[in-house]
Amino acid sequence: MKKVAIILMIAALSCGLFVLPAFAEDESEQRSWRGTGKGEAMFFDLVLLRPIGIASVGVGFAATIAALPFSVIANNTREVGDAMLTETMNYTFVRPLGEVFEPASLLDR
Repeated sequence: MKKVAIILMIAALSCGLFVLPAFAEDESEQRSWRGTGKGEAMFFDLVLLRPIGIASVGVGFAATIAALPFSVIANNTREVGDAMLTETMNYTFVRPLGEVFEPASLLDR
């Protein structure tokens, strides 16, 4: 019985030698316990920046209405609308969640 137990133990340990190389990793692919920070950026964007963006759309709309007589006289209503409404609406509603800084491609849409 003792002989069979020793043989089974040697067989189990020698099978373990074949399994070890399967868990080897490349040195270039180092894993870290730290995340990418994307979740925190999305949460910050959802909880703080989007409500501020919605409020800024309202303020921009009110400012556009207040500036309308002056922009009609100066013939720059398009620039006033783009600056006060389009940019804030793009930043609030078009920008992907978590991208805090506005990429230049959003203005092209």
